[in-house]
Amino acid sequence: MGELIRFLRSSDLRTIIAALGSRDVHPAIQFLKYALCGVAALVLHTTIFFTLSATINPALSGNMPDDSTRANHALVNNAAAFFFSNALVYWLNTRWVFTSGRHHPIREFLLFTLVNAPGAIGGSIIQDWLIRSAGWPTWAAFAGFVLPNVLINFACRKFFIFQR
Repeated sequence: MGELIRFLRSSDLRTIIAALGSRDVHPAIQFLKYALCGVAALVLHTTIFFTLSATINPALSGNMPDDSTRANHALVNNAAAFFFSNALVYWLNTRWVFTSGRHHPIREFLLFTLVNAPGAIGGSIIQDWLIRSAGWPTWAAFAGFVLPNVLINFACRKFFIFQR
């Protein structure tokens, strides 16, 4: 992380933009690009999750009869949002961060999804527990979904799916 900060401090805007546009960059820059893709996927996932939770499949504290029902609805909403956010982050990662080619494209996407699944499942379990057992509001328990995804996904994608 220190190297990334040094690079950003010592570089002019053109150098930074060139580095962001290149695939052959230091791992710290690659991680920054990866993080930006993750933020885009998180924005999409959050938008879908809370839209569903407020409308079609209610999962917000104020519109539910009990925490168990709310937790069940939150699980379904996360699964639906995962479908779209996973597809977006895969597309962004293959266009901007990692180099495809280690696997056939269909296998690459399936591996990408398989690697993404433990974070999503783990996060869903934590979110479910925070709602069902701890009684947290849905918006706060959503953080329990996000954290495991960030911690697991970069390393798995970097070392098991893409060439670089």
